[in-house]
This record gives sequence, C-alpha cells and structure tokens, in this order.
Amino acid sequence: MKKYAMIFSALCTGLLFTSCNKDPEYFTLEENPDEMHVKSSVEEITLSKSAADQTAVTFSWDAATNADPATEGISYKLCLYPTGQKDSHSDYKELGTNLTYSMTHDELNTMLSQWALPGQAVKVTAQLLAVFKNEQHYIKPELSTVEFTATGYEKYSPYLYMQITTDDGKKSTQRLDQRQLGTGIYEATLNMSACKFHFTTTPEAYPAYGMAEGEQLEYYTDGDVRDFRFDGNGKRTVIVDTNVGFNDCRVLDIVQLPTPGQIWICGNGCSVGWNTNTSNGRLEMVGSAREPYYYAWTGDFNAGGEFKIGVGNGWGDPFFFAPDYNADPVSNHRLSPFRYQDNGGDVKWVPSVSGRYTLTLCLLATDMWTKFEPAD
Repeated sequence: MKKYAMIFSALCTGLLFTSCNKDPEYFTLEENPDEMHVKSSVEEITLSKSAADQTAVTFSWDAATNADPATEGISYKLCLYPTGQKDSHSDYKELGTNLTYSMTHDELNTMLSQWALPGQAVKVTAQLLAVFKNEQHYIKPELSTVEFTATGYEKYSPYLYMQITTDDGKKSTQRLDQRQLGTGIYEATLNMSACKFHFTTTPEAYPAYGMAEGEQLEYYTDGDVRDFRFDGNGKRTVIVDTNVGFNDCRVLDIVQLPTPGQIWICGNGCSVGWNTNTSNGRLEMVGSAREPYYYAWTGDFNAGGEFKIGVGNGWGDPFFFAPDYNADPVSNHRLSPFRYQDNGGDVKWVPSVSGRYTLTLCLLATDMWTKFEPAD
C-alpha cells in the first residue's frame, strides 16, 4: 500500500511541474468595431459666459448593432477627458437610446475648469460607449471617440463690485464677497437710500451684470448696462447669485444681530438651563448662501419650562421674546424683533412637550417666524 502511495505522489509532482512550465491562457473579449462614428458639431470653440445657457457642442452618432439574438437592447453613455489624460475623465452621462447629446457653454465650461485655467485652450476627447443588454453573457461595449478643442472662461470672479448712483448723484462702489468660496453667490450688507446700481466683476466697467427683468441678471461685455432700482432706506443685504437657474439679484431686509453670529437659547425649558451665551446653547446659521437668515438650535426641551433667545452677552442685553406669555412654540410661530426686557416685559416661551426638538428662527425682517420640529 505504501508503494502505491509513493507512485501516486510522484505522478502528482510530475503533473505539477508540467503545468508550471505551460504558458497561462487568458480569456479575451472580442472587440466590437466602431459602427457609431461619433461626431462633434465643432472642431474648435471659445466658450462665452454671456451664452452660458446656449448650446456649445452637439455630439451625434450612428446606432450600434449586435448580431447576438440574445441582446435585448442597446444604450449609450458618454464622457469627456483632456486628450491623452483618460484618468481625468468626467462622470459618464447616461443617454438611454438617444443618438445625440448637447452641452451648454456653462456645462462644458464647468468641465474644462477642472482641467485648465480660464482662457487656456484644451484638446478634449469625447468617448461614447454602446452598452449591450444581454442576460446570457457579457458583451464588451462598443467604443467611439472624437476630438475637439475648447477654451473656457472664468465662471466665478473672486468678487463683485456694486456700482451705486444715488438719486442726488453721488457715486460709490461696494465690494460683494462670496460667503462660501466657489459658489458664485455674492453678498454685502450696507446702508442704502434711493439709488440705481449694477455690478462689475472687476473695478473696471466690464464685464458687468445689469437688470434683465425683475430680479434677473443680464451679463454685459460692452454697451449700456441696465441698472437695478432701489427705493427704500436703511441697512440692506444684497445677494447676487450668478448660477444658471437662479441668475438673480435680491435686496433683502435681514435682521442684523448686534454681534454677527451671536445668538443663543437659555432657560429651564431646555437643556441649557439659565446660562447665558454658552457654546452649547448657540444657534447655528443653517440657511444656504442664498438664505443666510435661518438660525436653529437642536437639543432637549422640557415641557412646562421656559426659554428665550439672547443676542448679547448677558441678562442686560436684548433678547428675542415670545409673542405672548407662555406661548407654546409647537403651535405659536410668531416672532418679533429682539428688544430689551424693559421694553415689553420678560415674555418667555413654554413648550408643551418634552424631548429632542429643533427650534428654527427665520430672521427675514419682512417675514419673521419660528418652527419647532422633532429632531432626528
């Protein structure tokens, strides 16, 4: 028996060495010839901010085919990348069964900004894939490419400059900053009186943003810029959103806190207790760059307890008080401007429920309110 075992072992060893000397065999997928011949409507294009929502390039192609009877359908998807740098490709755009795809100046410029500086020409490859739906076996996608050259523009200037002319002829310039860099949403708070105004992207006269219709912006590279009009008086916050889909200018009356960002809750009706201006009682600005007037606090509330909202350092400073004595934040959502206690009394909110809630304040002076909702 031992002899047979030794013979079997020797045979296995021989087979092992024999297999090691044999070259490995790899399975390769059959290449599908390019039947689509994708085309670009342009060979070279310089993109324009003034044409942001207009078509810059259209890709078109012939339908792909597959002889396999098990193929149930063909769909297409497309990506772009700087020629020779395929690793930098964009996300694939799913196109379904369409045989054309167009991109606006804004869409293509957004893509170019990831690869080159504004004003720098980039050779771009558009890669189209035909994907075959086949439940029985995998079929390698058919591939087609086309090249074109594109030059982008600066989408968001670092600042905007508000060019103001008052009704009595005084001219001034106010710089608007981006609250969040790279958003294309600009903001400034300033004292305003009756005036007309427009915006420039540099201290020079052009490029400029003027009024189209209502609050909508129009982009100018030359010519007479149509001004916006303001007829009020007092401190206002000007918010300009240069993004496609908004592209507007709003002059808002937002409640100005005595110290920006300093707003806090206190009272035995919440977990903060009667402690003023604490970090765990601080309300956070939760609005977007378009809506910097929403503040909220999330924490534990106690039914039957009291609370109020401070905007200073201590008891002698102003507070947001409840609209009525013992107002329930669950059902009473009115909110009045902050004031001193001597100017109306120590009027506090009294929640009717206990638990973890989010209290939100809208500090838009023309539409002040509160919201009280269960927290996740």
